[in-house]
Amino acid sequence: MTLDRRTTLQWFTAATALSLASWTPAFGRVVTDAAELPPFDVVDWPAQVAPLPATKGYGRDPDLTDPKVPWPLTLTPSQRAAIDMLGDMILPADAVSPGAGKLGVGAFIDEWISAPYPRQQDDRATVLAGLIWLDAQSRALHGASFVKLSAARRSLLLDALTIAAPAPALAKPVAFMDRLRNLFVLGFYSLPEGKADMGFIGDQVIEGPYPGPNAKALAHFDALVKELKLDGKVRA
Repeated sequence: MTLDRRTTLQWFTAATALSLASWTPAFGRVVTDAAELPPFDVVDWPAQVAPLPATKGYGRDPDLTDPKVPWPLTLTPSQRAAIDMLGDMILPADAVSPGAGKLGVGAFIDEWISAPYPRQQDDRATVLAGLIWLDAQSRALHGASFVKLSAARRSLLLDALTIAAPAPALAKPVAFMDRLRNLFVLGFYSLPEGKADMGFIGDQVIEGPYPGPNAKALAHFDALVKELKLDGKVRA
């Protein structure tokens, strides 16, 4: 699915306000005494990725009714194909919605890593290096790029990148997959389909006098008050 830049810029702007966008797992997350060894020889992580072209941001007050996106997109067609495929593997289709790749979340990720801001540029380095590594590892194992592998082989490779305590050789690839998964979740649940998937209904008009919170909500509130040791200081 191809989304226009107007849509992805609006999406990008909304995502920057969410705390989820700022969380990135550390590359050095390795438990040395319980590190899981990969079931294959690991290729080297790329030493560098192509530098960001000289560009500028959209300023402090973008006009989202008529957005002008000043930065060029990053992903090549083959990289975008890989991202879309990964999206459908990370958040696959179900009875509620298509997979994240089919929904076009890859377009959001391309917009995100193309923006000339520090947070997005950290993600750009991670995502681009991860895609290069994924292709190199696929070729080393099976003689073909990631998108050309069978579904079973792609799944086995991704399974190796979802371990909690990777061996040092897999620390960066696992961190790449963690961050990519994070970005897919961020994008997917910003969409109407994602909101429907979680049962989010938004603000609803209540006719007549406001009935107040129900008994379940009050019990939850009271439990939180006690947990925070505020009992007696807060009254619902």
